[in-house]
Amino acid sequence: MELNPQQRKAVEHTGSHVLVLAGAGTGKTMTIVARAAWLIAQGVHPSRILLLTFTRRAAREMIGRLRSEVGKKASRVLAGTFHHFCLLTMRRMPRQFEMEKETVIDRDDQIQLMRLARARFREKGRSFPSASKLVNACSYARNTNRPLREYLERYSDFDPEMVEKIIDCIAEYNKRKKVSRYLDFDDILFRFARILHQVPSVRDKLRGMYDHLLVDEMQDTNPLQWLILDGLRDPAELFCVGDDAQSIYAFRGADFRNVHSFTERVPRSVVLRLEENYRSTQEILDLANWLLEESPLGYDKHLRANRGKGILPRLIDFDDRFEEATWVTEDLVERHEGGATWSDHMVITRSARAARHLEAVLVEMEVPYRFIGGTQLFQSAHVKDLLCLIRSAVSHRDELAWVRYLTLWRGIGDVTAARVVEGLRERQSGEEAAAWLRDNWSKDPRVLKGLDLVVEHSEAPAEVVERSGEFLAPLLEKKYPNWNARKSDLELLARLARRHRSLTSFLQTYALDPVSRTDARRLEGEDAVTLITAHSAKGTESPVCYLIKVEPNMYPHVRSLGNFDEEEEERRVLYVGMTRARDELILTRSCTWGSKTVFWGGATAAHSAGGVAYLLHGIPDGIVKREVGVLQETDSGDGTITPWRDV
Repeated sequence: MELNPQQRKAVEHTGSHVLVLAGAGTGKTMTIVARAAWLIAQGVHPSRILLLTFTRRAAREMIGRLRSEVGKKASRVLAGTFHHFCLLTMRRMPRQFEMEKETVIDRDDQIQLMRLARARFREKGRSFPSASKLVNACSYARNTNRPLREYLERYSDFDPEMVEKIIDCIAEYNKRKKVSRYLDFDDILFRFARILHQVPSVRDKLRGMYDHLLVDEMQDTNPLQWLILDGLRDPAELFCVGDDAQSIYAFRGADFRNVHSFTERVPRSVVLRLEENYRSTQEILDLANWLLEESPLGYDKHLRANRGKGILPRLIDFDDRFEEATWVTEDLVERHEGGATWSDHMVITRSARAARHLEAVLVEMEVPYRFIGGTQLFQSAHVKDLLCLIRSAVSHRDELAWVRYLTLWRGIGDVTAARVVEGLRERQSGEEAAAWLRDNWSKDPRVLKGLDLVVEHSEAPAEVVERSGEFLAPLLEKKYPNWNARKSDLELLARLARRHRSLTSFLQTYALDPVSRTDARRLEGEDAVTLITAHSAKGTESPVCYLIKVEPNMYPHVRSLGNFDEEEEERRVLYVGMTRARDELILTRSCTWGSKTVFWGGATAAHSAGGVAYLLHGIPDGIVKREVGVLQETDSGDGTITPWRDV
């Protein structure tokens, strides 16, 4: 691989832990891959290298690129997400990690189980947090490594009596998990980190397994993941790649300090920088650099464009949201009619709600688009219905799947389902459970037929999905009015299943890293504009990027005003959006927000000391091309021009 001097310095660094601050578009993936290849070339055995990423896709991409450099040796490098690594390790060491055939459950299952636990603590006429809010509180406390009580007392508005009830409710939830042998996502990291730090023999064994820990997207790690890295390092050396300016997931528990305070936390460590950008032109980077330079945090980076000069970013003002949405859509149509593909264009929105006007106009003008940041394929109700059949056949202890599957059938309610679940729980093996069910089942015989179908084809996951979909179709068609639209999701599911040799692998993989409908359909090469939320945009890029509604109370978002850390994260969100553009960056804004008129440089709420009410306030002349949005006029066909407002 051809490396620039900064990349080569990082790749060949020896003698200490290292944090590589890789600015946007500076080739962080290539640097990690080159580091692994260089280590192998220096004689490090591939199995002594652990590569941790935040998505399965990133791990596959890195191993694929590494294979092109070192051949089959690449397959000996263990690469995957934190969850994948921890679960795999615990499965290989079941006694040390107290593992007994646990079933991994996803967020939807967590909520269902929390509802069961919550029912005991609700009082008629008194409010109680929803199951989803309880799951969020539990998850955030776990990932930030805080006791639940401390989290509730410091970060919620609940009175002491309610705090006690919530703690008791979550204790009941945890009890139910233990009885059913469930592991939720947070349990995987928490159990691994707890035993790693509390059992010296396990820690010594794991520390002896690897010499080098390569970590991607370090800025996204949370305190629990930091504990895992901290427990595994020494003698293994950390090689962490990240960008403090792209740390935008605090709401998930990501800890900005894991990058910004790296040398304080890790003795014998150095920080190296990558600042040569291969994605954008210098004009786009000048705007992004200015945004960071305005921060009092001192990001200490200045991106330089390897590609050289290009087009000045545009900042376009509109009278209202509809004009803004209409102009963006018309501009997309004009570019497409000029020969550009729809997929060369990305529209970045701060939130789904902020894009509602634009979505309406895109639909009206028949512009094909995919929205990323919406419902995930594996979280859709009809997909969950199909998966509950497969999960029931795989594990007789998966009570959530059994309840959902049984109650799909007419005439089978919660009471019957609960009786079956209780009976299955008492059986010691799958064979014993199957025999018990056949002897005691007197309801619809099709229930057993579906289970038999899964077992019969269990060696072919794709065939199981296809046949299960056909089997359940009559039920699901009655359940969902828009069944024809939903049916195609099951076809996507079958295609994903073809990648797996076992049902357990299929279920476990996509429970840990769900795939969105849009991600799955993108595999088909559909030409469409990408409409994406700002938080989902990290890791993407496009020749032409529109950042819509870049206005006060959006950047920074009104909810962050008054909190310095949150305001600064909003700066980083905007920085991420800007640096997605390769050739053209177009920022749009309207002078109305909600029902209030907002003037440039002002805001409707107070910002923190040292913060700013509007992140583009004070933008210097010459760094953007300022414009006032003008919509196209429509030809009426009779020789006169009809203003767009009258169309």
